[in-house]
Amino acid sequence: MPRILILYFSLSGSTARVAEAMAFGLRAKACRVDLCNLKDERPPRLDGYDLLGIGSPAYYFRPPFNVMDYLNNLPDFEGLPSFVFTLHGTYPGDAGNAIRKALEKKGSNVLGYFPCHGADLFVGYLKAGILFSPDHPNREELLQAEEFGRKIATIMAGEGYTKPQNDPPPSLIYMVERFVTNRFLARTIFTRLFRVNKKKCSSCGLCSQECPAQNIAMHQKGYPVWNNHCLLCFHCQMQCPEESISSPMSWLIFQPVIHYNISQATQDAAIEHARVEHNNGETTRL
Repeated sequence: MPRILILYFSLSGSTARVAEAMAFGLRAKACRVDLCNLKDERPPRLDGYDLLGIGSPAYYFRPPFNVMDYLNNLPDFEGLPSFVFTLHGTYPGDAGNAIRKALEKKGSNVLGYFPCHGADLFVGYLKAGILFSPDHPNREELLQAEEFGRKIATIMAGEGYTKPQNDPPPSLIYMVERFVTNRFLARTIFTRLFRVNKKKCSSCGLCSQECPAQNIAMHQKGYPVWNNHCLLCFHCQMQCPEESISSPMSWLIFQPVIHYNISQATQDAAIEHARVEHNNGETTRL
């Protein structure tokens, strides 16, 4: 029985649902599947696995830093095959391309690639009143993910396949946005610019508990303090029940970029969106 590891990063549960659907399809083909979410678990060693699946959301048209850190720190695969799946609220950019390139660099043969939409819980868009790709991944996409899992199992069993094509690169403006949110700037600048309103903060500790990078500690006086390994997910700001956290996404200088992205995506018939209100950590559909 082939043994498969599906390792993914899921902050809100969307990527996890796709991973579980793929696992269902693989198990239907008599495969043993282990699931691991980088948000909560330490990845196991790859010894003994016959196939590795990597799942990731797209952050700023690329994979999150922690996904790439995991891939770059892996030893050479020595022929271990893999597959990739990504979720995007608007455009995938180079997220899938970057993951596949990193796997191939390690010596893996990438057998398949599955992109789909996922609800975009980015605080900049939510505060502007827009939720992209609401209700995604939907039932149809999850059924497609199951079928993808079955297909991967047949490829492992020897069925021929065509190497997945790369996604088209993002446009110039999105490449600039990706550069501005790079790892160096995130560590040296952006992570220093988170602020907490101590009068509003209730010291609930939710931001620290839910930070996927374990980047937030609670000061002895009860308010959050940020370290320098932020993923720029802004999950802390998005979910704060007191709206006591501010970040560069709150600055007026970034608003034209956010509104440009919203304008482009809302005019794209391929991208669903809903009007929302986001207050005190809760998003309400209008």
